[in-house]
Amino acid sequence: MQLFSEIPVDKPDFSIEYKNKIFCLGSCFVHEIGQKLQQAKFETLINPFGTQFHPIAMENVFSRIFSRTSFTENEIYAFNGLFFSWEHSSHFSANNLEKALENINATVEVGNEFLSSTDLFIFTLGSAWAYQLRDGNFFVSNCHKVPQSRFSKELLSYNELYNSCKNMILMAKDVRPQARIIFTLSPVRHARDGFFENNVSKGLLHQVLYQILIEFEDVMYFPSYEIVMDELRDYRYYADDLVHLNQLGVNYIWEKFRLNYFTEQTQKIMVEVSKIKAALNHRSLNPGRTEHKSFLYNTLKTAEKLSLQLPKNALKTEIEEIKFQLHAY
Repeated sequence: MQLFSEIPVDKPDFSIEYKNKIFCLGSCFVHEIGQKLQQAKFETLINPFGTQFHPIAMENVFSRIFSRTSFTENEIYAFNGLFFSWEHSSHFSANNLEKALENINATVEVGNEFLSSTDLFIFTLGSAWAYQLRDGNFFVSNCHKVPQSRFSKELLSYNELYNSCKNMILMAKDVRPQARIIFTLSPVRHARDGFFENNVSKGLLHQVLYQILIEFEDVMYFPSYEIVMDELRDYRYYADDLVHLNQLGVNYIWEKFRLNYFTEQTQKIMVEVSKIKAALNHRSLNPGRTEHKSFLYNTLKTAEKLSLQLPKNALKTEIEEIKFQLHAY
């Protein structure tokens, strides 16, 4: 008996391998997928400026990294004793201008260096709603708890959304012509915008991506939004806020992604990586026993051998931890 409609995922003409570098940009949902990639030891860069919800913010970030354009002092703002950039999350804020500027410009350098060798771009669109700073007359990525009266909330037009997505594709193709691009639409509902307003927003983004996929045949779409709406209708897949997915829901999407985009060999290596991590989580009641030392030694040999199939230093932390435990008793 089939209890739900299974959403088909288009089979790509490429597969993700451990030699590939992956650049993730967009909403908090791309952060979840990016973390899964990092945990599996893929070389992955996730939102170097912090979470970006709407396509204009995403384009601004990508353009800044693409052109390697540093921020200047007049682009740093202050509120409640903190200095920040409207294009960055609050994680990069500091209590003095020099430190904030240092933190912010470091992200441009890191992003640009990674961009130059990226093999796969994953762009996740979150919302068509954006906040415009009244004084500056531009859209921000993060409001930094500045009073709402200083912003106007705008529903971005189809053309604005389309142009931002297209520009990101063109920049990605310019710097890495051979790289692959996957777009996704975040399944997270922006309840604060209003449920009707959220549906309007998602509908606009769907229209834009539909046109993008027609125009760029080599751009892929992963249906995370559709999978959640049709296959994960039960609230057991949601966090306590009933908006974000919980770990069960994220794992479900990840499995769909893994099965469709990774080679069989890559998936086998991923299993071995998870075994190493599980071995490190194992806590012996008597760590000094010969049996446990033998277990650690065998795990070390496996990790060192496995590291040859992974990006450089991917298992460095795990190998150092195993060595520490071996010599601790």
